Amino acid sequence: MNLAFRKRTPADIVGILKRRAWLLVLPTIAVTLAVAISLRDFPEEFRSTTFLTLTPPSISEKVAPSLTDENLANRLQAIGSTVLSRSSLSELVEEFNLYPRDTASGMPVGDIAEKMRGKITVEPERGEAERVVGFRISYEYSDAATAQKVTAALANRYIASQATASQESAEMTKEFIDTQLAQAKSSLDALEQQRLQIMANNVEALPESAQGLIAQLQGLRQREQTIYKEKETLMVERGRMLENIRALNSQIRLVENFGQKETQDAVAQATRIEDTPAYAELIKRRTEVSAKLENLKKQFRERHPDVIQAEIELTKVNDEIEKLARTTDSRVMQVNDAAARRAELQKSSLEIERDKAEGQVKQIDVQMQLKDAEISQNSGQIAQLESKINLIPNVKVALEGVNNQYTSAKANYDELLRKFNTAQQQVQRESNDQGESIQIVDAANLPETPENASKKTFFLFGGLGAGLLLGLGLAAFYELPRLFKINSVADAEYYTGLPVWAAIPPLLTENEMLKNRRRAWLLRAGGVAAAAIAVPVLSVALSVTRLFERLG
Repeated sequence: MNLAFRKRTPADIVGILKRRAWLLVLPTIAVTLAVAISLRDFPEEFRSTTFLTLTPPSISEKVAPSLTDENLANRLQAIGSTVLSRSSLSELVEEFNLYPRDTASGMPVGDIAEKMRGKITVEPERGEAERVVGFRISYEYSDAATAQKVTAALANRYIASQATASQESAEMTKEFIDTQLAQAKSSLDALEQQRLQIMANNVEALPESAQGLIAQLQGLRQREQTIYKEKETLMVERGRMLENIRALNSQIRLVENFGQKETQDAVAQATRIEDTPAYAELIKRRTEVSAKLENLKKQFRERHPDVIQAEIELTKVNDEIEKLARTTDSRVMQVNDAAARRAELQKSSLEIERDKAEGQVKQIDVQMQLKDAEISQNSGQIAQLESKINLIPNVKVALEGVNNQYTSAKANYDELLRKFNTAQQQVQRESNDQGESIQIVDAANLPETPENASKKTFFLFGGLGAGLLLGLGLAAFYELPRLFKINSVADAEYYTGLPVWAAIPPLLTENEMLKNRRRAWLLRAGGVAAAAIAVPVLSVALSVTRLFERLG
């Protein structure tokens, strides 16, 4: 089931307007008639206008330039604040007996003056090049002759106030400019002192020293590159020396290992008696004797003289072999000592060369430390110069800002000085009645036709619109209960969500239909009666409150 209200179609709207036609028509007619009746007493207003112009000074503008163009609007505003003040307008209200109905009703004179101010218009008149050449004063009142008299009185008051205002304005302008001139001079002195202070605080970072500082920075950076190259050369040399030391250490280890091997080889060579001819001969003899002994043992007993002789001969050969072996010990010692001495000499020579290289590395390390110190010192100098150079833009901006302020302040001071001299001349010519003055060009006219004739038509249509809105509101009020009821097939289908197969029209008896028609006529008659009563009541209310008069 759909709980939202069904959107009304144009056909629905037309049906509502037909059903509530009397609710629309009666309020519209009633309100329109009431407005029309109350507008019969709507006061006519006549506008009288006068035109005034500003007479140029009687002396040459080369001597005392006119201030009309720049100050007329302000002058008119100042004069108008006096002429159109509540006290001034209250005097005119009493003088010409203006707004007697308001006075009789007990309205305060100040409020009446405010009402009068709303009827006064002051408009500047512009000529060639949008130059203000004068102004118009207009006043609206219910009586044409009175409007003319009041307009003329306002013009005379403007003329009288201008003479006083011009003298006072000239004096005030001179005093004001004199005060501003002193302030401008003080600002100039302060800016000059600020500029000098900035230069004193940043002597080494002034914009004009930028080229010299940049040249120094370039020299230091070149020196830095040179130092880095020298350090790089030292590092290469150090690396080469370290490589040489590693090579020497390797050679020393090789010499140590080779000396040991050489000694071992020499000893081995010295102790290898098997390779000597004597040893070979002895071995050969021992072999022969051993073979001979074996043969003899096979032929004879062990105590046989030939066997004994062979054993003696074998023992003798073995002794000779042992003797030959003992003779090699002394030779081994000699070979060992010689090999050790050679290895020690080689090792000592390499160690001396290594120590020399290590000393050179230490010297290079000292030189590299000195280069690091030079780099650090040079970097510090570069940082100082860069700090000064980086400070230059800020100093430049600060100086330019102060200089721009000084230039602007100087221009302002010169302009104020010119205005002060002009103001002095203006005061002099106002004192001699040689200044500007206001004169009447077009006197206040006697109006023939009212100005607010169109307002009646506007208010009448406004009443028509208000009545129509009231009727629409009443129609909506009476139509509102139908929103909560199902009144048509469309309502039934929308709220139930089900299709309607058939619709049964209301079946009324003759009496019911007659009763409904009577009820409708009674309602219409009541509406007409209410409208008839509302017309005089509303018209009287509008007349008493003087609503249209206030709005007009």
